Amino acid sequence: MSIKSYEFYHGSVISRIIEYGKLIKIQTFPSDSNSSFSINDNEIGIFIKYTEARISPWRFTFKNSHQKEIEYIKDLHKKTFIILVCNDDGFCCLSWKEYKEILDASYDLFEWISCSRMRREKYTVKGTDGKLKHKIGPGSFPGKLFE
Repeated sequence: MSIKSYEFYHGSVISRIIEYGKLIKIQTFPSDSNSSFSINDNEIGIFIKYTEARISPWRFTFKNSHQKEIEYIKDLHKKTFIILVCNDDGFCCLSWKEYKEILDASYDLFEWISCSRMRREKYTVKGTDGKLKHKIGPGSFPGKLFE
C-alpha cells in the first residue's frame, strides 16, 4: 500500500514534534479533513496544511469547512496552531492570533494563505484578509507550540 501525500506531510510535522523532546500524547482530532490533531489532552490543537509546490510562494487554500474546523479546535484547546508545510522548504507555524490577522471571522467559500521567503530568510505571510506585520522563522516550529 502506498503512502498518501497527506500522510507524508503530516508525518513530517509529527516527527518534528516528537523530536523536540517534550513528553507528549498525540491524538487525531475527529474530523473529515484528517488534518487536525490534539496534543496532551486538549492542551494544544493543531491543523496541518501542506503544499507540494516546489518554490516560493507557497499557497494554501482554506475551504469554509476548514475554517470552521479550526474554530472548533480553538474552542476545545487552550492553544491552537495552524502549521503550513511548504513542501521540503520548512514549516510556517501560525498561532491562532496570527491566523486571525490574515483570515478574519468572515468565512468565504474559499480563502487562501501564502508563504514566501528568500533563502536564509523568514516567511512573509499573507492571507485573503491581510498580511502579518512580522515574519515567521522556519525554526520557530515546534518550539512555538510549547512556549
